[in-house]
Amino acid sequence: MILYGCGGGGGSTTSNPENIKPIADAGESKIVQPGTEVILDGSLSHDDDGEIVSYKWVQTNGSAVTLIDADQASARFVAPETQIRESLDFELTVKDNAGALAKDIVPITVNLTPIVDAGTDQSLNISTPNVANIVLNGSAMDNDGTIEAHEWVQIAGDTVTLMGADTPRASFSVPAVTQAYTFSYTATDDDGVQATDTVSVYITQILVSDSFTDTSGWGAVWTIKNDTAYWTVDGGQLFQRNYVDGVQLSYQTGTYAVLAYPPVALPSSYRFSVDITPIPNNGYGDTEGNDVGIMFQYVDANNYYRVSMNARNGFTRFEKRRYGSFQTLAVNSIGYIENQTITMTVDVSGNKIFVLIDGDPIFSMVDPDPLTGTVALYCQDGTRFDNVLITDSSLAPMAAISTPLAYSIALTPDAGNTLDVEAVVMNKPSGADVYFDLDGGSEIVAAETGGYYTARFSDVTDGNHDVTVIMRDASGKEISADVNSTVGVGGDYYVTLGDSITNGEGDGFSGNNDSADGRIVARQGYQAVLADELTSATGRPHIVFNEGLGGDTAAGLQSRIISILERHPKANKILMMIGTNDSSAGITADNYETSVRAVANTIANVYGKQLWIAKPPPTHIYGSTTVFDYSRNAVIELYNQRINEIATDGIYPDTQLGPNFYTLLTASYYFNDYLHPNDTGYQKMAYEWSLRLP
Repeated sequence: MILYGCGGGGGSTTSNPENIKPIADAGESKIVQPGTEVILDGSLSHDDDGEIVSYKWVQTNGSAVTLIDADQASARFVAPETQIRESLDFELTVKDNAGALAKDIVPITVNLTPIVDAGTDQSLNISTPNVANIVLNGSAMDNDGTIEAHEWVQIAGDTVTLMGADTPRASFSVPAVTQAYTFSYTATDDDGVQATDTVSVYITQILVSDSFTDTSGWGAVWTIKNDTAYWTVDGGQLFQRNYVDGVQLSYQTGTYAVLAYPPVALPSSYRFSVDITPIPNNGYGDTEGNDVGIMFQYVDANNYYRVSMNARNGFTRFEKRRYGSFQTLAVNSIGYIENQTITMTVDVSGNKIFVLIDGDPIFSMVDPDPLTGTVALYCQDGTRFDNVLITDSSLAPMAAISTPLAYSIALTPDAGNTLDVEAVVMNKPSGADVYFDLDGGSEIVAAETGGYYTARFSDVTDGNHDVTVIMRDASGKEISADVNSTVGVGGDYYVTLGDSITNGEGDGFSGNNDSADGRIVARQGYQAVLADELTSATGRPHIVFNEGLGGDTAAGLQSRIISILERHPKANKILMMIGTNDSSAGITADNYETSVRAVANTIANVYGKQLWIAKPPPTHIYGSTTVFDYSRNAVIELYNQRINEIATDGIYPDTQLGPNFYTLLTASYYFNDYLHPNDTGYQKMAYEWSLRLP
């Protein structure tokens, strides 16, 4: 204000003008979602007769947050993760160059975002010329209000007509053409806040299906290999009822039905599944529990892939036969349970192969030299097959761990404390990433190397662990995951070698042939009991594979030892007992020793594994468990003398004497028949082995 006046002397006076207070403007109120960054904007604050020299933001109400740049015109914070709708108040104080203050308050409402679920991804197999009607089932709820609008939008795939696109339940129709469709589902609440989720639908065209309803014409579709088998169609299922012997080195050849027409050859990418039920053989007896499985990319009898399960030895194997030679691609020690149906599936996508049992990925690999061919149903034992289905390869994203396998021993004590993991991935969307975690801990990003996704965990403790691979899309949503549980670290990987005694023939009680940790599922033998003994004694996980072969001799073991070790490259300890069949075949002690030394040399010197050699038990007169066969036992005693020399002469590093079952298994109550122990005898064998192992 300016004052005017007059008086003597003709002078005038002017006082200092009155300061005008600044205007504080804390900005507009907002509705935000939990976890989002919120900007408090005080930039419209002003001073009409000067300038703003300071700003101060203070929270005056609501769940406490951390203010960043609270002394600036614009501050920011992250909205709290609240379970209720909540108002947060923030006061802005401004000061001008004359020291005057002004305040304003802005309310920020934390609104609960609607919870939206577009439903689970769908996979549907369709045969031509059919059309499928697909229903999308979305759901939405708003915990602090109401849902006011729904919207479905197609974002990928051939264009379809969506019915009910403004409701939670939409639908569309598609032909039997392999295609992936993706849709977004958005719900809007009464505050105008939206949330979106996506869902994909994967349609695959059926190429071949067979439920074996044609009892007379099935032979034109399936060609039987090995005419000693007994294949029939009965009651809508394909049966093979005989035990079919046949071994190439340590691999069974069995019998199989090849899909001949249609088609003779399948495309390079497809998905093949079948229901398999192991059943008793004609004649029953000691031939139960042998291979059942599938073959695929079958070119001819010398070129194919095979997945087989076996209860007698306790394993599931993934194998490749190329130019007549077998190669084991992966193996675990879990066999089947007789009369229990399993669904075996392979998904072949170019050079990537996934093996699933009952929908769970068991094996996966990238084969640099893939085969292309048809499929077959394989068995060595009584089996029934049903619901054969071959479709195009799935378009759904899939990530499956290839190593370490579930229920495996991943590394041995001298391998350090790192754990290397790898997975195979197919149909990975653009922008997606692959992660691993160990025991549900922090995720680490996988690196792609040679078609595999790999990572390394450090400082892994001894014991059992769970390894998980996760594929996430560009938004971070999980689109595929696989968990391999009970991965053992710090224990030992044993392989047992020998004849039908090692194999477990005569073990009439199967109740103790599954190991307590689930690593071994079998019907006979001492291997599961021994694994439990070792795990209990050491506190570290162990696995014991059964590679016994009925009727085997030292020379036979010599011929197949390389194929056995090839199948178990990570095994570090070998247990061998051989000679019972040699003793009845007139094999001299010299010839026996030559073969055993050759096996020991391969194991210890060539492959560098620890070896224990046990002495085989005595035999009895045929038909008796009490009367010893002294003539045959005299030969075994000569063999046992040679075992002493082989195990102690220092020629084979890390080779030791195993149990002397010739003196430990003499009582009749240990035997089921004239050669083979009973369950009590096998438990005794496991115990005696455990006493001699570290």
